[in-house]
Amino acid sequence: MVLFLTLSLTACSSGRESYLNGALKKATSQDVVEQLGEPWKKKTSVLRGQSTWIYRYALTQDELDPMGVDKLGRSVFKATEGVTAMMGLGGGSGNPLDPGTRPYCYHYILTFDDTTKTLQRWMREACADTDL
Repeated sequence: MVLFLTLSLTACSSGRESYLNGALKKATSQDVVEQLGEPWKKKTSVLRGQSTWIYRYALTQDELDPMGVDKLGRSVFKATEGVTAMMGLGGGSGNPLDPGTRPYCYHYILTFDDTTKTLQRWMREACADTDL
């Protein structure tokens, strides 16, 4: 049962998030660079003895919700696409109004311990919410 839940949760998250979850307390900063590339920004806090790396990605709702948990709302949106297409207001595949295909800016914020050089924690937040 635990294995099933673990596999289910892993399937729900992106490959990037699966990697970060598995890398906690183990991966060095070099390991992370090999997996994700160089970060967008780096900050070091000498007083706290930690480094913060920020990766910036454009993600769609489909990437944030790969298992389709949000499908009910998407179904309603899809139903209105035909109407908007008939009215000449767009519609169809790739509609820029489709929340599933519109990109959103997200930061992955990684914190490393400067002594051990290992990943201590990470979080994802909207770019607008990140205090740089």
